Amino acid sequence: MKLTRILKINEKEFYDFLENDLLSNIYQSSGKELSVEDIKKGLRYSKYDNNAHTRIDITILEYKRGEFYKAQIKSLMDTITISYETEVVDEGLRIIFNQNIESFEKEKHNKIMRMFSEAVYYGRMTDTLYDIEKKITNLREGIVEPVKPKPLEHQQLTNLFSKKSDRV
Repeated sequence: MKLTRILKINEKEFYDFLENDLLSNIYQSSGKELSVEDIKKGLRYSKYDNNAHTRIDITILEYKRGEFYKAQIKSLMDTITISYETEVVDEGLRIIFNQNIESFEKEKHNKIMRMFSEAVYYGRMTDTLYDIEKKITNLREGIVEPVKPKPLEHQQLTNLFSKKSDRV
């Protein structure tokens, strides 16, 4: 699925954000400190998705700062390929966002279900781009986003409930 939007950001801001986000994800998942020069075709890393309780493998398929970024995200459930192609325009930065979800393409949907699913995916893709724009704008204006607390791990929940039951 392909979606094109023009964001009110510049090319440098977009690629700085993309690179910082990528390097931060790699550091959080592996403890490895990489540099911008390490972001290139073939870079791979894995992280654990707490929501899905599974490992996710990410591979950069293509990267050229100022032009495009393409990555494959693989889990036990699915393989997703995303890409961003960018072009500077008078209004800001035109981003062509492509997303291919392997399981969606393989499944046979009736026409109504396919249209509904596509609408949901396009909505999520649009949200992703506007979230990026908002984060970049906030960085530009010095607005710090509140830090969301991490979800409690299984052991912490067990401890919490056992303490509660001891008091009763």
